[in-house]
Formats: sequence, C-alpha cells, structure tokens
Amino acid sequence: MKSPIKENINNFKCLSVLKELIPKGSVVNSFLFFSGNLELNLAESERFVIAHTNKYVIYEFWKCALEDPCRIADLSETLFPVGDEKMFHILQERWPEYKDHFTRSALFFLLNRCSDSGWISAGHLEDKNFNPLAFSYLKKFSPKNFFLVLDDAKDLNETIEKNNQEGDFLFFPIGKFNYNFFEHGKSKGYEMTTIYHKRLYEALQNIEDKWIVLYKNHPGVHKLYQDYNIIMLNKYGRTTKEKGSCEEVVIANF
Repeated sequence: MKSPIKENINNFKCLSVLKELIPKGSVVNSFLFFSGNLELNLAESERFVIAHTNKYVIYEFWKCALEDPCRIADLSETLFPVGDEKMFHILQERWPEYKDHFTRSALFFLLNRCSDSGWISAGHLEDKNFNPLAFSYLKKFSPKNFFLVLDDAKDLNETIEKNNQEGDFLFFPIGKFNYNFFEHGKSKGYEMTTIYHKRLYEALQNIEDKWIVLYKNHPGVHKLYQDYNIIMLNKYGRTTKEKGSCEEVVIANF
C-alpha cells in the first residue's frame, strides 16, 4: 500500500530486506511512526504492525485517515492553493491551532504534500506533489493488519521503557545519524522528534526482544553498532559489501 504522506526525510529502500528478517505473521511494534511507507507495506504483506508515536498531531492525522480519508481529501482541496511563501509559512506555524480535528488533519496532508522537505511545520512551498495521485492514495487508504498507538512519553527512550505491547519485533526507522551537539535551543516542529542516538543504543542493550534499527549510512553508526549484525544497502536497496556504495544500514540483534 502506498502511503498518502510524502516521504522526503528518510526514503528507505530496505523493504525486501525487512521482509526477509521479519517472517509473515509476526507482530511488529514500530516506533517514530510518521509517513508509514515501510509499516504499511509490511502490514499489507501479512505482518501485523503496531505503529507508535508520542506526537499527538501525527496520531490525530492517521486516526482521522483510518476513520474517513475522503473527508480529509475533500477538506484539503478546499484549502488549496495556500497562496505565496509567506502564507505557507504562517500555516506551518499555526496549523495545530485550528479547532476541528479533521481540518487539522487536512492541513497535515496539505502541508506535507506542499513542503519540499516533507515536514509539516518546515520546508519551502513546492506544490507539485499535491496532485490527483496523492488524493487517490489518501482516498483509498484502508490498511489491514495495522494498529495505531499514541504513547504517553516525552521521548523515544521513555516510549521504549513504557512499551507494554506484546510482539515479536521492535522496529526503529531512525534515518540520519548525528552526534547531538548543540541540541538545546534548536527549533522543532510539532511533528518532529529529537533522537539521542547514543541513548537509544544504550536502551537497546537492555532489551531482550528482537529489534531492528534503520539508519542512513554514517561512520558513527558503524562504530556505535559494531558488535551487531549490520546489513549495508546501496541506493537501490540491494545488499552490498562496499562501504563506498552503502546508502543505508539495517541493524539487528539477531
């Protein structure tokens, strides 16, 4: 299933590798849920996905999409076009202030599709992806084997600690790695999460369940997870032994 949310942030190509690692019929708890591209495809291919987020705005959009995706599509059409760049940035700053939850969800969809970054609260106006194909993905949204959870936690580590869902795998599609220098004071959008990568690594050491972590290729990832099974993938999502052609890595504790 194609997600109605545009993914410009991570764009992982590792679906085939994930299907090899995660057998059909498995229950997967996926964290940091946003666009759902990987999760929805896993669910469609007979894996049971429990999608976790601690961001209410993300949870609300997907909850509304599960309830009535056509209503979101119709409302977003009435809100388009968004005007110029200045108006676009005003919407990015104020969209959660709208009182109606379906209107907020329509703005979530609209801003994602019109942002060159794919974020809801950041990026420059680029509306070419607000098109009939995007509407078809949204209107046809009716996933199977997919469940949504809003976690009462302030960050990813607390979410992991509080996780009481039964399952076979924990799944963390992280994305870009950094050393978390100067995080204090950085501006974050309503839907954005700061990942403290070393803290995540340390939390995973205390987990007995099978887990899988996804990263974009970075020397820091290889160093941090050097004791684990690291699968390197090239830009086409095929496995590679060459670090020079590696674009993303799949890390597993099994």
